[in-house]
Amino acid sequence: MRAFPARISVTTSSDSMLFSCLAARWRQPLATWHLTGALLLLAMAGQAQPAPAPSAVAQPISLTQALELARRNAPHLQAKAYQVQAAEADITQARTQRLPSVRLSGQVSYGSTNAVAGTILPIGTVIPSNGTLAGVNSYNAVFGSMGTALAEWSPVTFGQYPAQLARAEAARGYAQADADNEWFTQQLRVAQTYLDLLATQSLRRVREQDVRRVGTLEKTITRLALNGLRPGVDSTLARAAEAQARLALIAAREQEADRQARLSTLLGQPGRRWQPDTVYNARLPLALALPPATHPTLGLQQRAVELGQARETSIRRSYRPRLSLLGATWGRGSGIGYNGQTDYGLGGAAPTRFNYALGVGLVFDVLDWPRLRAQARAENLRTQGLQAEYRQQQLELSNQATLAEQRLALAADRARQAPVQLAASRQAYRQKLALYDAGLATVVDVTQALYALQQAEQDQVLTANAAWQAVLLQTAAAGDFSFFFTHLTP
Repeated sequence: MRAFPARISVTTSSDSMLFSCLAARWRQPLATWHLTGALLLLAMAGQAQPAPAPSAVAQPISLTQALELARRNAPHLQAKAYQVQAAEADITQARTQRLPSVRLSGQVSYGSTNAVAGTILPIGTVIPSNGTLAGVNSYNAVFGSMGTALAEWSPVTFGQYPAQLARAEAARGYAQADADNEWFTQQLRVAQTYLDLLATQSLRRVREQDVRRVGTLEKTITRLALNGLRPGVDSTLARAAEAQARLALIAAREQEADRQARLSTLLGQPGRRWQPDTVYNARLPLALALPPATHPTLGLQQRAVELGQARETSIRRSYRPRLSLLGATWGRGSGIGYNGQTDYGLGGAAPTRFNYALGVGLVFDVLDWPRLRAQARAENLRTQGLQAEYRQQQLELSNQATLAEQRLALAADRARQAPVQLAASRQAYRQKLALYDAGLATVVDVTQALYALQQAEQDQVLTANAAWQAVLLQTAAAGDFSFFFTHLTP
């Protein structure tokens, strides 16, 4: 897993400069009292009018509720849980390798009894035949039967069984670490999208305010142009500015719809609309030190290394011999008697002679070592590669933690400056209107002040969200998501 990237998907853009097209052409030295009064009313309306409610009702949801929905409904988290259960079943299967095996078999045959002297190795489809030696072939058939019970137990494997069990347990540990890491990553995805949605909603409200402000200005300029107080091109430019503002609003709504759909997908609730908790826009996070914790990504990487080492050990120990205890009993029946007489009836269909045997066996494949050595070396090299990736992850997470601290400090600085910028921009806008009323400023000065006000409003609504985005980056570096919520309480 790559280190969690910090990003604030809502950025400022040139579309907030709504009156730049007017500034290049509107340079009349004086303005009428009608226009000045309209601009004053416009400034008051842009700051006082509330944004209209969205057309569809959004369901309020806290970040804790969103995380719980994601935990219950995300299919890929359920898939990880099944993988953990499968790994636990593999451990159970590995433990059964310690049990003895008992195999039962029975057979009734009907065939000819032509036999010849000699030895044949049991390979492929060789079928042994027993019977009396005769001078000619006879195709007369008799019944034969056999039943066997063979027990085998390997109490001594010279470390093979413990290595197989350790490999299964390492695989279970890796599956659990993978599930934990995926859940941590899912928490980060949900929180990132949650904050992004909150930011896009704030940006959309700013765009709506811009549209109302430009709409009022466009109506005023059009009325003045119709009365001959301003040239007709001014009304054309005003309509273009209004269209530009509406396009910016459409883009903001598209961003909001995208975040809504993405959050619904993460929560497993398609087609729903959500209203995040605005506390992340109203309150700044506390500055806290990163807690000592094992990062899920590092835990997953460490489990991968342990699994590779367990595989290598299992491969090397599979070369060792296996000591087995054997026990068997069997019975045979035949249509050929001890004196060579042949019974062509059903006399051989049931066993008539019974035997038993006990023994100790040792199996050792001497020439298997070159193959196993090459296989173990390949596994060892893969494990070394995983260890190098572990060190790389440590380096990236350390750098990410440092970057997160710096971003949080810078976000706090922006949070202190944003209200100052907003208050100064509002005051400058009012002053420019007053200077314009007195004939001491041009429309270019007014539009520049208006642009500064728009930018300040946008920065103000995104400042706190940007600080929480920095905290989320800190959380991604810490590896413990509870660290994110500790910033809400003193």
